[in-house]
Amino acid sequence: MEKHQFRAEWIWEKENTVPNDTVVFRKTFILDNIPKNAISYAAVDTKYWLFINGKMAVFEGGLFRESLPGCGYADCFDLAPYLQTGKNDLVCISWFYGNEGRNNTNSTHAGWIFECESLALFSGSNFLCLRHPAYYQTGEPNPSYLYGGHNIGFNANLDMNFFDLNFDDSKMHPASVYPNDVWGEQVLRPIPFHRRGSLCRFSDIPIKNGKAVLSLPKATQFLPYLEVEAKGGEVIDIHSDRYTVNGGPGDETRLYSGHRIEYICAPGLNRFDALNYLFGEQIIYSFSESVKVLFLGYRNSGYDTDIIGLFTCDDELLNTLVQKSANTLYVCMRDNFMDCPDRERGQWIGDVSVQMPQIFYLMDSNSQKLAKKAISDFIHLRKGDVLVGNVPGADFSELPAQSLNAISEMGFIAEYYRGTGDTEVLSWAFEPAVRYLMLWNLNDDGLIVGRKGNWRWFDHLYNADEDVLENAWYYSAIKFSQEMANILDDHRFDSFLEERAESILRSFDRCYFQGDYYSSKGIVDDRANAMAVLSGLCKKENYPKIRTILLSVFNATTYMENYILTALCKMNYRKDAYHRMMSRYYNLAQNENSTLWEDFYILGTKNHAWSGAPATIAFRYFMGIETNDGYQTFRINYEKSLFKKMNCCFPAKNGTVTVNIDNEKGNVSILNQSDSRYIPY
Repeated sequence: MEKHQFRAEWIWEKENTVPNDTVVFRKTFILDNIPKNAISYAAVDTKYWLFINGKMAVFEGGLFRESLPGCGYADCFDLAPYLQTGKNDLVCISWFYGNEGRNNTNSTHAGWIFECESLALFSGSNFLCLRHPAYYQTGEPNPSYLYGGHNIGFNANLDMNFFDLNFDDSKMHPASVYPNDVWGEQVLRPIPFHRRGSLCRFSDIPIKNGKAVLSLPKATQFLPYLEVEAKGGEVIDIHSDRYTVNGGPGDETRLYSGHRIEYICAPGLNRFDALNYLFGEQIIYSFSESVKVLFLGYRNSGYDTDIIGLFTCDDELLNTLVQKSANTLYVCMRDNFMDCPDRERGQWIGDVSVQMPQIFYLMDSNSQKLAKKAISDFIHLRKGDVLVGNVPGADFSELPAQSLNAISEMGFIAEYYRGTGDTEVLSWAFEPAVRYLMLWNLNDDGLIVGRKGNWRWFDHLYNADEDVLENAWYYSAIKFSQEMANILDDHRFDSFLEERAESILRSFDRCYFQGDYYSSKGIVDDRANAMAVLSGLCKKENYPKIRTILLSVFNATTYMENYILTALCKMNYRKDAYHRMMSRYYNLAQNENSTLWEDFYILGTKNHAWSGAPATIAFRYFMGIETNDGYQTFRINYEKSLFKKMNCCFPAKNGTVTVNIDNEKGNVSILNQSDSRYIPY
């Protein structure tokens, strides 16, 4: 991972750091000539927005910590397009997150650092600063602990025109300098800057009982905008329809709140262009009667990638499911993959393993940068030899089954490698994966002893057969470690891996196979039997018996359903997979939401990307798109019995591939606009 060594100094306000703190930095400089390039670097704890001559040059700089233990991220960007001859003003609005959460690790102090060598600009006491007087800490209700975010309060009466070239900076003072070791080394930002779209205007603004409820085209990350006339002092509350959500299965009655924006009007015309994003399918503005609404709108935001994958067939409900999968995947991406963008924004490793194959069928190559960052987070932020289940963040937890999933043949490291051919991630992951596997012990029966970790979680727990599941995940992780060893030509751990693999293979059927299904304690679990298949521990002659289980037992929630459907397809029961999927996902497909719920029973959040199995199954098994060598080549092994017609477009190496299948006519047409080579099946 490439690092940047700053010559500049970290700066902040001289007063004590407080959570949800916003500080403005300002620097005026003179240019006789505009340079061709003005390559600049900046880092922050936690976010910043940079303006040159009143124009936004960096939207939402900074990433939630950490990149490596004790380290952060440095942004790199070019300021040349924003410069002018003569006087130039640099203004930075910096926001300190401050509290510990599931997507952020708190440091001991807020800070910002900036340098541009070609402009001879280096942050230090030569920069002016001021705690932004308009931003304030709201009263209740505040976001729940699980969410870990902040409300944004903005008092327009206290705003200062920091962006005016003639701004009077006499009320500002020299920035205070802090030691660099507070923030550690800085790794260059591995993902693109997030999007800030053009301003979208609502043409129709119905206001009822002082409230405007305005629908967006679909669920999205957005930046609200308003123009109003006011007497002054009126409070406008802005939040989304996803502001409060219930917990997931097992926690259905608990209500969690996200964050909102609170705006206090100044007398006369008010314009507010929010910097902090909200998420939802509707924007809800609440006004007092004295506020005259002139213009309400928003800007789309989100991770900088495009959905280019497309799947259609005769079944419109399946088409809807695939599109909802794509929508859900996208809104669960920003600094990291998110559990969900409303209840919590943590990156859970099990979730990412389900999300990873989706990006290779649905999104452009920018998405792969976030995928590689997820692997880096998982490996580099481990706790000793323990691979933790949610990183980055302060709330580190070991979920043994999720950690095993991540390093298994079905996990996100394997999926990423097969989609990119990038061996660097294998060099990161190989030894940590083996060291983690070494933490597990064997029973006298030759099977592994389960690890409790912080949470022995396999799925939302509906009669989960933990022992079978854990041994299956472990065996698959052993096999992928052996695959990594061969690719890297690193055979230090061959004996350990071979002995463990042989022990489990020898004992699995003897201990768990009950004649018609796998079980450790009398439970008949679809997830355990699916994983017996996917791990390779189930003999092929037992596939018909396992098929019966997978068509009659429905313990899995949307997370593990991915593996049930995959197992049916791997056994070549693709038509069965289709029927099970359409039955189980019916409620999620036909409801009015543009994203997929956390659970089949309309529980939890309305946007959980772990529910996106339909996209993977449709592309990988119904269309039969096979790309296992970094998209150097692709094959098509489609299921002829399902639909009269199927069409898809998917991203390939440096382009796209379009496939049209007409089963009635027996026609298959392929438009290959990429560098990937088609190999007939």
